[in-house]
Amino acid sequence: MLVLGIMCLQNIYAQENITIEGNVSSAGETSGPLPYITILVKGTTRGTTTDFDGNYSISAAPDATLVFSYVGFKTKEIPVDGQTQIDVQLEEDVAGLDAVVVTGYSTQDKKSITGSIATITSEDLEKVHGGATVSAGLAGKIPGVSFRMNDGRPGASASIQIRNMGTPLYVIDGIQQDEGQFNNI
Repeated sequence: MLVLGIMCLQNIYAQENITIEGNVSSAGETSGPLPYITILVKGTTRGTTTDFDGNYSISAAPDATLVFSYVGFKTKEIPVDGQTQIDVQLEEDVAGLDAVVVTGYSTQDKKSITGSIATITSEDLEKVHGGATVSAGLAGKIPGVSFRMNDGRPGASASIQIRNMGTPLYVIDGIQQDEGQFNNI
């Protein structure tokens, strides 16, 4: 019985995770460290990102597979095979980059988007006239979006409608907000 217990303990110990460290860089003419690359342990939700110098550290089983991905680069899967140091070079995927749209909640192929997407830059927001709310300052800058002033007072907010039917979804710093919080920016 004691021998059986020791054998089971060895199997449990053998499945212990190891720490894998390494560096991720770009391959080809523009070689250099790649910051903010996503690294996931395949089949799990465990992951990390590279730092500004392309370095990473992640804990995984010795027989796991690491998945390296980032928009604009080809995804690469590397088996750990018990290694504690794995350096990776990712190839650019320029052909697919034009067809990708990154929204506030996902990354999609441009051809699969059924709605309209408009972009406002921070420079556009900086040009809002003093005293005006953000919604009033954006009037005329987004096609298909109408802004109706609720009253004529300076600093009054505007109601926003998309194609005169719906209202926009306000996502500020990754958190869904209402129109009042949007106008208080």
